[in-house]
This record gives sequence, C-alpha cells and structure tokens, in this order.
Amino acid sequence: MSLAALRAVLILHALGVLMQATLAGRFLSGEDASVKIHEVTGWVIAGICLIQIVLAVVVKEIPLWFVVASVVIFLGEGLQVGTGYGRFLNVHIPLSILITAAVIWQILWVVRQRTTA
Repeated sequence: MSLAALRAVLILHALGVLMQATLAGRFLSGEDASVKIHEVTGWVIAGICLIQIVLAVVVKEIPLWFVVASVVIFLGEGLQVGTGYGRFLNVHIPLSILITAAVIWQILWVVRQRTTA
C-alpha cells in the first residue's frame, strides 16, 4: 500500500464529512429528505475511516500518532452516529466540528509527506 492510497482515502473522508455539514444545513432549512442521506453518509464515513486506519497501519511512512488519531476519529464518528440517532445536538454539532477539523488536519499532514518509493 502507498501513501497515495491513504491520501485518496483521506480526501474521500473529508468530502464525506463536508457533505454531512451541507446535508445538516439543508435539513435545518426545512428539507426533510436530506436526513436519510445524512444518516447513510454517516455510516459510509465510518467505513471510510476504518479503511483509513488499515492504510495508516500498513503504510510504512505513517507514524503511530497518526494511527492513534485515526482511531480516535473513528470512535468520535461512532459517538457522532449515536448522538445523531439520540438527537443530542448539544454533542452532535460540536463533535462534527472537531471531526471535520481533525480530518482536514490529517489531510494537510499527509499531503506534505514525500513518497519514499
């Protein structure tokens, strides 16, 4: 596996997270249909994060802190799904901001890494 594969997965991860914000905004503006897409996308993002964790473990250039951060993000996304179903918006909304920031930060770090192949 390569650093390029991890970059691609991180980009998908970030696009999914940003799509969630858009879907939430559409729902809050009165479009009820976006809730189902928001739900499905939440599960897809968690799956993408699992792939990210596997790649982070396999790619030699990735340090342990990055793997740990990916696991923490995955756990946060699990909490995010639970708080979404429970309608705990006081946790759900701030947690979404933290997840988005963490994924963007990971992308910035990975993009700056040079491929040693």
